[in-house]
Amino acid sequence: MISRTAFTIIALLGVALVVSSCGKLDQEEFEMWKNEHVSMIEQSEADMSNKITMLDGKVDQQGKDLTEAISKAKDEAIAVSQQGDADTIAAANQSAKEQDAQLRADLTAALDAQAQESMASVKAVKADHEEEFMALKKANMAQDETVEKLASRVMALEEGLAMVAEEVASAPTLLVTVTFASGRTSLSGDAEQMLDGIVEQLMEASDAKVKVVGHADGMPVLKGNYGSNWDLSQARANSAAKYLKSKGIEAGRIEAVGKAHTDPVAPQNTAAGRAMNRRVEVILVPAGHSH
Repeated sequence: MISRTAFTIIALLGVALVVSSCGKLDQEEFEMWKNEHVSMIEQSEADMSNKITMLDGKVDQQGKDLTEAISKAKDEAIAVSQQGDADTIAAANQSAKEQDAQLRADLTAALDAQAQESMASVKAVKADHEEEFMALKKANMAQDETVEKLASRVMALEEGLAMVAEEVASAPTLLVTVTFASGRTSLSGDAEQMLDGIVEQLMEASDAKVKVVGHADGMPVLKGNYGSNWDLSQARANSAAKYLKSKGIEAGRIEAVGKAHTDPVAPQNTAAGRAMNRRVEVILVPAGHSH
């Protein structure tokens, strides 16, 4: 940028040119006028520069003073704030301690009241339970007596069942029944097959007796080798016994008996009934059974 002095000189030259052109100033007068005004201008600029320098110094000092004042004020404000915070914290701590003490006291009182209430409830419940326990104990005692009686009855029943089981086990068992034609004593093919079906069972029960019982239908014996139903029934029993002996059953275990028409299983007055009564029964008699 063009300085203020140069600008002034140029302005003066312009004025001088104008004046010269008008013929009012000569060269010497112009120089004197120019030098005088230049000196005045330079002095003004020097004075202005000094004033600016002084003003800059004042501004700098004022800025420094302001900075120091601000820093001091800041420090004072921080100190006041810290002191205020310390007081506030102390007051808060004291208030917290007081509230904590009050809370503990209230909590202790509430717990004591609750404990007393709980103890009262426990006592009431305990009393109720003791009554229920005594009633239950009495009921259990009565139940125990009933159970003992039932146990005695069950034991007696078990003993009775054991005796019955022994009797059943020792009772004679009807294994098979075979039938005969009227007046006949020989075994049919079906009768032999039926006797074959019990041979294995008779073998296994080697200590049991085998009782072969013959029966008749009660009709009079008018012809043949047999004079009565007794003879006829015995011959049928003997026929079955002989067949079992041929299958390996020991003769000493077999007993053949004829009962004639004294033990019918069906009516004697019908043909079907009489056919059922013409029979031989093979009975297994356990050892030790009295008959």
